[in-house]
Amino acid sequence: MIVESRLLTLYGNDFKNKVIKLKKEGMKTEPAFANLLHLKGNPYEELLLFENYTDQEIKNIKF
Repeated sequence: MIVESRLLTLYGNDFKNKVIKLKKEGMKTEPAFANLLHLKGNPYEELLLFENYTDQEIKNIKF
């Protein structure tokens, strides 16, 4: 949840609204984040990798 909060803060309302839309369509939270960030593999494991990224590295990832 810390990673998700950080991503929401860094990417802003547009990203947050897209996550909410996917969740309303039935997608779980972590898969929604992974989908928007074009992550491959297990969404839970992939999101944990963001703990090691700087804010700038995260901002450089386009959704």
